[in-house]
Amino acid sequence: MAKQSPYETGELTDNIFFILLATTVPIHGYGIMKVVQETTEHNIDIGPATMYTTLKKLNRAGWITDVGEEDSKILYKITNVGQKILNENFERRKKIVGFAEKLMGGLNIGEKL
Repeated sequence: MAKQSPYETGELTDNIFFILLATTVPIHGYGIMKVVQETTEHNIDIGPATMYTTLKKLNRAGWITDVGEEDSKILYKITNVGQKILNENFERRKKIVGFAEKLMGGLNIGEKL
């Protein structure tokens, strides 16, 4: 069975999650890359090919839309549908962290579960 895409399941990859977060304000692709790099302290770096391919897919899925241009660069903003998906994923990720904290509670760094 083929693996379903995040656009079918609504279960976001880290890249999609952070791109949607960045588009809560109008922003262009290069700006998104910089915001994600700085916000995650370079733990997530999205390259140009991945960025623009993902932006096209997000736009096709109706999760973001272009809202104009700035210096000949397309500005993207999250849609209501995209915001709903982002909120659901945010809540899911918070639960995952909570579960991990419960399981790891009391363990020293380097200890195995």
